Amino acid sequence: MENKQSISRLRRIRAVLLKKQKKYVTLDMLSRWVGLYSDVVADELVYFEPMVKMDTSMNMMDILPMIEEFLSKVDEKNAEIRVTKPKRAPVRKKELLEYPSIGDFIYRKIAGPGGLVAPSAELSDHDLHVLELLVKKEVAARKKKTKTKNK
Repeated sequence: MENKQSISRLRRIRAVLLKKQKKYVTLDMLSRWVGLYSDVVADELVYFEPMVKMDTSMNMMDILPMIEEFLSKVDEKNAEIRVTKPKRAPVRKKELLEYPSIGDFIYRKIAGPGGLVAPSAELSDHDLHVLELLVKKEVAARKKKTKTKNK
């Protein structure tokens, strides 16, 4: 059973092979330049050339086009998958100071008429981030109080 190729290792191997202007590169030379054991490099390259493990004197420059083709396919696939997330608007200190406590935030954002919590109320991502910061602030204040009491 073959293991999945390590993309980062293959990129390192490709970069070293492209950087070195030698016509003939053995597995041992490549492993020294990449900084990995020759067995590890051979395991990565066995996908492209099965005889790499048996014949360490094989020219690794012959494998370079296959590595580049494989990595270009991987990059194309990743480009299709990659979706950019919209950036979250930062929470300003002024906005945090509007809410003196967590309860005040909940009352303003979630409570309906008469002060009852509305079960259908939903918070936006920004509101959840503000709530998270208010909770962190409250926890830090409580920790500070317990430390001063214990002294």
